[in-house]
Amino acid sequence: MKRIQLALALAVATLAVSPAFAVKKGEAKFMGGTIRTVAEGAEGPIDIANDTRLIFIAKKNPTLEIPWASITQMEYGQKVARRWRSAILLSPLALFHKAKKHFVTVTYKDEAKAEQAIVFEFDNDDIRMVLASLKARTGQSIVMQDDEAKKELGGGSEKK
Repeated sequence: MKRIQLALALAVATLAVSPAFAVKKGEAKFMGGTIRTVAEGAEGPIDIANDTRLIFIAKKNPTLEIPWASITQMEYGQKVARRWRSAILLSPLALFHKAKKHFVTVTYKDEAKAEQAIVFEFDNDDIRMVLASLKARTGQSIVMQDDEAKKELGGGSEKK
């Protein structure tokens, strides 16, 4: 009986190994960049449906607004890693699951025409829609950091 309970507990723990530390669906995480008005790691909703600008509303930070016309380049990359935290906290079986993190770097010119760059992390379920929206809004192709990023999106745009 105890073996069945242990097996059931391991199965539940494996299912619970979800992106507990991941970005929430429909939001973005500000990973850093050349601007200092938004704190690194700030999360919040991002509006990419606005007709004139990208709007990032980070909790407890000023809203970041970037006009679509000022964006000069967009780059997509990903990082694949084992789920070490989940393995330590929940179950060693988490080591068999890989976590993909999706990053988009947006380069743009600010009001003073100085070049700025910011990096956002997006949820796995959002990344395709985000990249399609960015491409449509700016009219620019998205540079892929490597072949894995290109492969992830089915061929995608140009490679760096």
